Amino acid sequence: MSKDLIQKNIKLSSEFDEYVSRHPKASERIPAGAHIVITSSRDAALSVANTTIARDSRSINFIEAHKSDGRWHIRVFEK
Repeated sequence: MSKDLIQKNIKLSSEFDEYVSRHPKASERIPAGAHIVITSSRDAALSVANTTIARDSRSINFIEAHKSDGRWHIRVFEK
């Protein structure tokens, strides 16, 4: 993964953490022990890179945190 994508992941992860802090009920939709896959409608390269890593992982417990139009959507990640 390129340095650029890593920096974008850090930024989006921080934004998602802030969202969950402001909306505690959102964390109820994340099962204990789940891995979170960050995706964005504005960055296809980042989304593809992150979903590829998740699909290649041996873990099966993933949740997708998708940012679209400035809003976060938490959904089950389909491997």
